[in-house]
Amino acid sequence: MNPGFMSIWIMSITFVLIATGWKSYLAPEISARWMALLVIVMVMLLGMPLWWSPFPEYMHLEIQISVCLLLFIGSMLSYKSSEQASYLGYLILCTLMISIIWGFIRKMYSYDPVFYWLGPNWDAPLLAGIFCGAFTSQIKHQFGMMVWGAVLGETVNTVLQSGSYTAHIGHSSWWDSFWIAFAAARLFSLLLKAIRLGISKLSIKLWHIKGGRSS
Repeated sequence: MNPGFMSIWIMSITFVLIATGWKSYLAPEISARWMALLVIVMVMLLGMPLWWSPFPEYMHLEIQISVCLLLFIGSMLSYKSSEQASYLGYLILCTLMISIIWGFIRKMYSYDPVFYWLGPNWDAPLLAGIFCGAFTSQIKHQFGMMVWGAVLGETVNTVLQSGSYTAHIGHSSWWDSFWIAFAAARLFSLLLKAIRLGISKLSIKLWHIKGGRSS
């Protein structure tokens, strides 16, 4: 599969679902106007050949300008909006865990990508997304955690490979991984919500069958 195809596919499906009335399930906390503005700005920045290498003397790492904007927006949505310091620390800790999982799986597959679950390019973002969906169900927190987790995860991978790997954060393949992870986070959190709702309804029915009544 060509790099970038998965990103277009996931974004197209998301656009169709939002346009057909699924926004309250997929992104209830973010207005459609802000989402459209973000997409337009990101598309404009993706066409600019602007790359930033934060630590050129220590690691081979390049970040595209669109990802820098994404990091800023993710920080504002997720970390600045957290009122309690304890929950902010929880979000940061979860982000670090996601980045470590991402980086170590990438490093492990760089040795021998024969033994994998779904695919060498799928396993790291899928597992990171599932953990993200388990850590929090709010889309703004998931967005910030996945943006920083994907960037820091590639940074961890670069450090572990000791100069033999160059991370191009903002390349089409990186966007594929990010959207796979973010989609997995949303789907897993919705699955958990559906399971909790089903268990709650089942317990109410069992309560009525046993002769009780809800308060």
